[in-house]
Amino acid sequence: MSGDFIMDQLNLLIHLLDDPDQEAFQQVSHEILTLGLPAVEPLEEAWFNTSDQLTRERIEEIVHSIQYDSLYSELATWAVSGGHDLLRGFIIACRFQYPTLDEEKLLSDLNKLTRCVWLELNDNLTSLEKIKVLNHVLFSMYEITGEITDTRVPEHYFLNNLMQSKHGNAVSIGILYIIIAQKLKLPIKGVDLTGNFIACFTHTPTEFKDGYKPVNEVKFYINPFASGAVFTRKEIMLYLDKAGIEPTPNCFKPADNIAVLKRWCRDLMHAYLETGMKDKARELKSFMKILK
Repeated sequence: MSGDFIMDQLNLLIHLLDDPDQEAFQQVSHEILTLGLPAVEPLEEAWFNTSDQLTRERIEEIVHSIQYDSLYSELATWAVSGGHDLLRGFIIACRFQYPTLDEEKLLSDLNKLTRCVWLELNDNLTSLEKIKVLNHVLFSMYEITGEITDTRVPEHYFLNNLMQSKHGNAVSIGILYIIIAQKLKLPIKGVDLTGNFIACFTHTPTEFKDGYKPVNEVKFYINPFASGAVFTRKEIMLYLDKAGIEPTPNCFKPADNIAVLKRWCRDLMHAYLETGMKDKARELKSFMKILK
């Protein structure tokens, strides 16, 4: 089937969107949805070229469904493949709110930030010294800061907003911290701490020599939301005790990238609910089912 034939078919279907009959609309909508992402641009052009409110609403509904289905498929593929690239998964997730996200600019900004850290690192530095370098670039040079006045603002969860405004919450800043570390081959992972989100610096295989066996995988913990402050397992216990939270293994052990993104989805879903965006929360909940 040629591209011209498909476009002619799509244009015919778009012209039928003004039919007030709901059953007819459902049939037309189904036909357009089967065309997938190539239908989005012609639909958006048709939206600009019509003043009919019903047609515009229907176009918006169809475009949203196409973009959502595409993201769902991309996220599922990312998760099934192991979720090894946290940045890839996070960009897919951010397009949930920003479907026309300028990925090229975002990657360029991240590469510049990563290079600034890389220029300051060398193999002779200790683990703590490497963290100090990362903290200096992110929080002193780039002035990334945590938003403490309102932790339930949905906009603060997205990487593109964080890179532009340099303001984020514990989860978005924590994920940025881990992404930069992963790009630099630093053994930093997320920790799904109840009531907070932190990171940890883990032991590497090269350190398991001369009979050395660490008590656990984690060397020390990091709080990116507090400008990269370093702390210990004992301090996590004190935090949990003070907050009246029952400790679970997830509060201490490194989380994989899929678990990190699932935590992001869960917190963002609560933010949507608290701001009255119930439809967004409902859609995001289905995203979370992929991240098992």
